[in-house]
Amino acid sequence: MSYYKKINEFLEENKENIFSDLKKLVMAEATTSNIIELKNTREILKGIITERLGLEIKEHPTESGRNPISFQYGNGPEKVTIVGHYDTVCPIGSIPIKIVDNKFGGPGVLDMKGGLIQTIWTIKGYKDLEIPLNKNIQVIINGDEEIGSPDSSKIICDLAKGSKAALVCEPCVSNGNLKTGRKGVQSFIITIHGKSGHAGNNHKDGINAIEEMAREIQAFHELTNYQEGTTISVGSCQGGTKLNVIPELATFGIDCRYTTVESGQKIAKAIFDYVPTLEGIKREVKHNLGFPPMEQKEGNIKLYEKAKVIGEKLGLFFSHEFVGGGSDGNNISHLGIPILDGLGPHGDGAHTPDEFIYVDQYIPRILLLSLLILDI
Repeated sequence: MSYYKKINEFLEENKENIFSDLKKLVMAEATTSNIIELKNTREILKGIITERLGLEIKEHPTESGRNPISFQYGNGPEKVTIVGHYDTVCPIGSIPIKIVDNKFGGPGVLDMKGGLIQTIWTIKGYKDLEIPLNKNIQVIINGDEEIGSPDSSKIICDLAKGSKAALVCEPCVSNGNLKTGRKGVQSFIITIHGKSGHAGNNHKDGINAIEEMAREIQAFHELTNYQEGTTISVGSCQGGTKLNVIPELATFGIDCRYTTVESGQKIAKAIFDYVPTLEGIKREVKHNLGFPPMEQKEGNIKLYEKAKVIGEKLGLFFSHEFVGGGSDGNNISHLGIPILDGLGPHGDGAHTPDEFIYVDQYIPRILLLSLLILDI
């Protein structure tokens, strides 16, 4: 806490610039599916980093164009990795920017552009105040996190290898708590092939793919086990052509959240090995592994305990939780690196039109991140 006063004064003096940068980045909308706007947002983000930090930025090309960027600050023997993302789930133009009383609302302000600006200004504080670091801070920001980071996961893991610790500036829980564990995320697309027929004249000769789909949906939903922390949700389904034709094709999608590698494998086996109830049915299963679980390991708890002590001295009182959503921290955790998540803004409404951060909590959360990195 020896640099508490200097950093706090620096952040308060620069509050207007900090919120100006945040507004600029939030105004650059970047839903993951829009590659053109994603690139535009990436360039604006790079511009803020260059203006505030003057550091070399490396862009990592990907086939999809959702390129992650990375930069480093400090030259100590140990590495601390900070990971974040610049893509959002909000359709372009769907959420207006508004500041009402203590709430700053806008697309991605909470998840997670607020955390990116926190990271930039944390490093700017070190740089401008000439605070000596005994470590190398590595920042990785990707553009495909909201779809499971298919292009960037390997890049992130390769860069994070050898880190003493990793921090994720995703938003904290809506009650202010940090995240020491996250469920794994996997999804399945199941295609069912039956046999078409006339619903009136040849009913018994048809094999109804929608009927089989309905039975499978029921069976898989029964795999949800709240005590084990495993949930199954069928989020999409489609099939058939006309009412008087027995459908020969049906497709449905499953979202699965789980707490351990073993429980995830158990669910996958049940879905792959499912025996159709209707004779003559053929099925195909496509599996997207997504994020592995970020298990609540001892190293994560130790990082939380450091943050808790610092937070209390700043007037921030929080606990920690195991949460259901995944992040790129899950992949880093899978490498055995201690990790703490939820160090971003305090707010609510992520992935909704009502997304916002609390204005009066934003500077204290930057201060928390700044002091925590110095203590690692």
